[in-house]
Amino acid sequence: IATQKILSVIGECLDQFGPGCVGVQKILNARCPLVRFSHQASGFQCDLTTNNRIALKSSELLYIYGALDSRVRALVFSVRCWARAHSLTSSIPGAWITNFSLTMMVIFFLQRRSPPILPTLDYLENLADAEDKCVIEGHNCTFIRDLNRIKPSENTETLELLLKEFFEYFGNFAFNKNSINIRQGREQNKPESSPLHIQNPFETSLNISKNVTQSQLQKFVDLARESAWILHQQDKDRPSPSGNQPWGLATLLLPSVTNSFSLAKKKRKKPASERIKNLLESIKSSGAEGPSDTNGKRTVSTQA
Repeated sequence: IATQKILSVIGECLDQFGPGCVGVQKILNARCPLVRFSHQASGFQCDLTTNNRIALKSSELLYIYGALDSRVRALVFSVRCWARAHSLTSSIPGAWITNFSLTMMVIFFLQRRSPPILPTLDYLENLADAEDKCVIEGHNCTFIRDLNRIKPSENTETLELLLKEFFEYFGNFAFNKNSINIRQGREQNKPESSPLHIQNPFETSLNISKNVTQSQLQKFVDLARESAWILHQQDKDRPSPSGNQPWGLATLLLPSVTNSFSLAKKKRKKPASERIKNLLESIKSSGAEGPSDTNGKRTVSTQA
């Protein structure tokens, strides 16, 4: 309650007096109360919290992962742009997947490659020295911070391949029974019935995606499968250099283009019920036509 009151006052101050601070939102009933606002001069969106030391360690961990391999940040950025283009994420709280959840999914996916591109959090903890030891409110937040002591990955997969494989992996992931856990880097049985379960890396009893509904998760899965299909098709038929049609990642960021691919797929094979309906319509229209006359011309019967 004290934290909520403090942030409420800070939010009012930012709204009234903060230079360039616009769109101030006080999200005080969340598990971790915060004040969200945009800074016009820099273009940044800011989340302001208080006494949230575990979030600082999470940010430091993401920095470590991003610095280990140049493909990490590029893949995270691509996936987050893709999610925003298809309204999978939102700047307001709700039933949507968050950018933090998407980042955890990318890290988990890169841990699952063969050979792995990123190490597990348990591995980073085992490499830690005494000076890296960190326990916050009973939660183990220890991991090595010296990048030079972490062995680089031997994986040489291209970023283009990783993006396609990301969509294929999560388009077929068993969300109904498995959870995502970057601490161990392997699929585990879900400890609860939430549609999407992503374990908090430090507060391991928490699900950072508990807000995501089944319909939003299904939307993510459908779009992932469709995006994987688009990239697979364009691998077969690359456009000519003089072509003006969107291709590759640009195609995935255009919902209208993606929908046209979806419609094309549906046209290739209509459901049985739709085929039967079209057949009945054809028979019905044929029945409305009269028999041919002696000159071979067909007469059409009409009703008043």
